[in-house]
Amino acid sequence: MFPLWLFGFLPAMGVTRLMGHSIDWFFGVQGVLLGGGAFLGSYLLSGWMLRPAFAVTEAAASVMRGVPPSAATAEWLPQDFWKLRADINMLFAKHRQALNAAETHACQTEQRLLNAERLVREAFTAMQGIFAASDECVAVVDGDGSIVASNARMDEFLGQPLEEVAGRDAKAMLTALTKRMKDGEKLESWTALAAEDDEFDAELEIETNDTPARTVVMRTAPMRAESGETVGRLWMLRDRTQVRGLEQQLRQSQKMGTLGLIAGGIAHDFNNLLTAIRGNLTLAEMTPPDQQDEVKDRLDGATQATVRAAELVKQLLGYSRRSDPDRKVTNMKRVVSDALSLLKHSVDPKINLRSHITSDSSFAVADATQLEQVLLNLGINARDALPAQGGIIEMALENVDRQMNENGEKGEYVMICVRDNGHGVPVEDRQRIFEAFFTTKEAGKGTGLGLATAQDIVREHGGWIEFDTELGRGTEFRIILPRVARGSDKEDEIPSTIVPVQQPEAQKRGTVLVVDDEAPVRAIAVNMLRFMGFDVLEAGDGQQALDIIQRSGSLLDVVLLDIYMPKLSGRDTFKQMRAQGNNTPVVVCSGFVLDPDEFVVLSQGRTPPVDIMLKPYSLDALTRAINKAVAASEKLKMSPDMGGLALREPVLTA
Repeated sequence: MFPLWLFGFLPAMGVTRLMGHSIDWFFGVQGVLLGGGAFLGSYLLSGWMLRPAFAVTEAAASVMRGVPPSAATAEWLPQDFWKLRADINMLFAKHRQALNAAETHACQTEQRLLNAERLVREAFTAMQGIFAASDECVAVVDGDGSIVASNARMDEFLGQPLEEVAGRDAKAMLTALTKRMKDGEKLESWTALAAEDDEFDAELEIETNDTPARTVVMRTAPMRAESGETVGRLWMLRDRTQVRGLEQQLRQSQKMGTLGLIAGGIAHDFNNLLTAIRGNLTLAEMTPPDQQDEVKDRLDGATQATVRAAELVKQLLGYSRRSDPDRKVTNMKRVVSDALSLLKHSVDPKINLRSHITSDSSFAVADATQLEQVLLNLGINARDALPAQGGIIEMALENVDRQMNENGEKGEYVMICVRDNGHGVPVEDRQRIFEAFFTTKEAGKGTGLGLATAQDIVREHGGWIEFDTELGRGTEFRIILPRVARGSDKEDEIPSTIVPVQQPEAQKRGTVLVVDDEAPVRAIAVNMLRFMGFDVLEAGDGQQALDIIQRSGSLLDVVLLDIYMPKLSGRDTFKQMRAQGNNTPVVVCSGFVLDPDEFVVLSQGRTPPVDIMLKPYSLDALTRAINKAVAASEKLKMSPDMGGLALREPVLTA
């Protein structure tokens, strides 16, 4: 009420002053009436003027609160207010709806982010586990050449943590890896190529004394963003030693399977040869003494059969031997001829085996035994595809020029073709014929490893295999190998004829110890050596040979040593001889193909065997080997220290 009082009485007091009266007059009867009237007028005037303003204020407040105005306030509100209120309520409703939708979306987004964070965390944990547990050495390098991450396998391979070796520098890491490899220059040139935006891999041997040598495969690949931009590079190193061993075992198993297929034919041919030998010897015994020419003809027939039998055994042993790849400059003509010679024992005589060789100068760096395995696999597959009558298998050899790369550059190659006139390969099988364990043969008649093994071998030789086939007309496989210049073609061959040996003069040429557990074989060697003019000592096993060597001293010139014997083998006998300081020249002979490098190790830094002969040996071959050993013995005895031989009076016993 105080504002109303001020609004009523203060104007009344002002009017009193304007009327010329004092203030005291205002507090008289007339002044009181005048003030009361002014107060009443002011009160009435303020009610009519302020009430609508108050009503609008209250209505606005109610609209903001979202509740309808009171009935008293509604009386003073104009009609447009209600329309405005409806618009404002609609606006607020839309706003609340938008807020609710935004809140719902925010909650859903938050949940998705939480799920994504959980998945990322789980994926990162899984990748960390895979990264740490991987058998491969792994290093991740960013676009600036800094090492981002590496696993424990890389540390184990380098022998110390990668951070200590190279820090975060990828170039230092590659330098450290290069030092671990035997062919470091090859790795350096290869890693230089890896600077380009491509994938590379290479197979290398580690610098170690392990046997067999440890082999690793090094691979690198770029890491790309979604835009295709290269953001880094991945380096991986995998130990392939065990896999290589399994591959060799698989190839050997497949090779033995091939030998099983040709064993029957070989046994048949060998029996024929034995029949020829025995028959000619029997006829020679029955021939009268005065018909020496006929006796000689019979013996020559037996000799020729012996030569063919020895050649067959040599080929069979050479093919079946288990050894590491021995790649050298090889005459492909000889490889094709040997493969055809073995193949003929596994095919029906009605099948026509052909050879078409257009050049005598077709050389490649290759392992002859492995390539023979490839050709035999292809030949046996061709045999199984031939018709019942008129089957033909042909092996051809020629020199060709082939495109080396996509730039059109050409290179010189040797091409070996294996053709047949069989039923061909069905269209649906042509894309799978080189897959391991895939075969179109009946169950139990094929492993599906022949072509897969052949392709692996040819690829390791730097070549490839092509094939053409036509249903009902046959198949042709082409083996393409890089051609090289002619190498040394010194291969021990069993002569087709025996050169007569002249009877030596009466003087003795030296003393030879013959060590062999087979008495008939030992007797033949003894008789041949005595015919050549040597004194001969005999031993039936390795221990007996060592006793004779110890007693014989420096008078022993040569030891003819068999390998497979009871009590003490030839290998152990040779090793103990050299360990005792005895350097007497040794000629090793065996019915199995031997590795000369094996005896270099057994010699323990001393003199290895002078020669290695394959049984059965001829008089001519024995003469060459013994003469070589005698020359080595004379040279040894002329040295001041006598080559480590005992310098005491020998005790010779036959």
